[in-house]
Parts: sequence; C-alpha cells; structure tokens
Amino acid sequence: MSGTIIILSSIVIIFTIITLNIYPNIRLLYPQEEEQYYSFIGTWDSEGEEDGQLKRPHSIDVDSSGNVYVADSGNNRIQKFTSDGKFITKWGIEGGQNGQFRTLHEVAVDPSGKYVYTIEIDNYRVQKFTSDGNFIGKWGYENTGGHGALRNPHQIAIDSTGNLYLPDKGGSEVLKFDSNGKLVKKWGSNGTGNGQFKTPHGVATDSINSVYVTDMDNYRVQKFDSNGNFITKWGSEGDGDGHFSKVTPGIDVDSNGYVYVIDKEGANVQKFDSNGNFITKWGSEGDRDDQLSEPEDIAIDPSTGIVYVTDTGNSRIQLFAITK
Repeated sequence: MSGTIIILSSIVIIFTIITLNIYPNIRLLYPQEEEQYYSFIGTWDSEGEEDGQLKRPHSIDVDSSGNVYVADSGNNRIQKFTSDGKFITKWGIEGGQNGQFRTLHEVAVDPSGKYVYTIEIDNYRVQKFTSDGNFIGKWGYENTGGHGALRNPHQIAIDSTGNLYLPDKGGSEVLKFDSNGKLVKKWGSNGTGNGQFKTPHGVATDSINSVYVTDMDNYRVQKFDSNGNFITKWGSEGDGDGHFSKVTPGIDVDSNGYVYVIDKEGANVQKFDSNGNFITKWGSEGDRDDQLSEPEDIAIDPSTGIVYVTDTGNSRIQLFAITK
C-alpha cells in the first residue's frame, strides 16, 4: 500500500510540474488560491498650484458616484476630481474664516455624496460643505470649551446614518457627532488597555457601522461597535507582516469588509480581514510607480474597488486594483 501511495504522489508532482510549465499563469486549487494580490493602475502626479495640481495632499475620499475629493494640504484647498483624475472644482484658501483652511488635514464625504467635511489642525475645527464646496457650518473650533471642543483632531469617518467619528489625539478618545455637529457620544482614555488609546489618529467605518481606529503609539488597530463597545484589536510594533511602525495615519474598509492600513514610516499599505487577520501588503520607500513617500491616507471606491493612496511626500495620488 505504501508503495502505491508513493507512486500516486509522484504522479501528482510530475503532473503539477508539467502543468505549470505549459500554463505558468494557471492557479491550482491549493491554499495559495486565497492569497490576495494588487496591481498598480497609475498616478495623478502633477505638482503645483494650478487646477488639478497637488502639493502634499494629506487626505482623500470617494463618494458613491466615484468622484474623488482630495485635501490638497500644501495649497490649503479641497479639489474634486472624476474617478479618472479629471478636475471638477475646488474651494478654499488659507485663513480662519468660513470656507478657509489653515493646515488642512482631512476630507470626508458622507455616503449620500451630499456633504463634505474637513478638519484643520491649526483651526481645531470641522467644517461642513455641500459637495460643490458651499459652506454650511462648523464646530469644535478652539476655545469653545465643553465636550465639543477638539484638542487635536486629524480624521473623520462617516457611518451609513450620517454620524461622524473623530479620534481626538489630544484627548485620547473618539468623539461621535451627528451630521450637524451635536455630540452624541465619546469613549476612550489614555492607556494601553482595550478601548484606551495613545495617539488615536485614523478612523474608518464598515457597512454595519463598526468603527476602526489606528491607535498609533500602541502600534495597533482597535475595532468597536458604533456605541464604542470594544470588539477586537490587532497589531504590534515592527516591520513584518501585520506589524506597524509608530505612524499609521490612514485606514479604510472596502465593500467586502477588508481593512486597509497605511504605515507611513514603512511606506506601505497592509490589508486585513475584519478580524485583523493579515492578508497582504505592498509598497516601499521611493518615487517610482507603486513606491510611496510619507503616505498619509487611503480610500476605496465602493463600486469599483479601486484603491486611492495619498503619496504625500511625492505630491501625488496613486491608484491600485486588488486582484485575486
């Protein structure tokens, strides 16, 4: 019997070798079939101050129609593009008045595509606009006091009902607001335990309104329900698969529930399932295609699955497709 098994095993091995030589791109039904791969699509890389040009873009988001909004931070403005990079409109100049920006850091669009929200670090506030850039309102600006005051906000995530989640780095907490800026809930404190933070920065929500937060100085991602109840966490310090450097500013979730995290110091993107199991990663330091320099943020088009990354150090946007 053992001799028969050896002969059959040899036949399978020989068949596999022959098959791979004839059809090198064939994908056999082995465990590696579940691995995820990416492909580079292109870049938007015209640096400058003209319409459609970028200067150190920090944040990016995509609406339900595929329009792309970029926080063009070096130019203190928001730019809106079609999915293939054609300029649509812009708004903002440097300043502290309504519709102006000082150290613009974040842009986020709600699921309906009607409203756009921004964060400025130096003005400590959120501003709300129409999708064409008309100013609607603001909140959280410096010296307002109370629970609505923002000490060091950096990013926004918006759930399916229009609620906003803001990690406040200065307060080591996550603030939840309704779409008009009314504080609904907050959670978190400084520390290393579950639900505690050291420098929370990036935030994203999924289709069932789970909230994912990059807890940078704890080298991890934490996952909560929409009321702030802790679900799970993953990550540790390092440069291997599933490990993070100290700076993980961007995070997003695709329509299939996969979680993508930007590792700025590692100049890469890491992909996980919704429970934190590592799947794949890509990127390295540089200025060539699919290399990154100081990447800050990531957004996934919900309809096409195209991945947009703000390659901030190279003043460009890079586009990728996830393939199996």
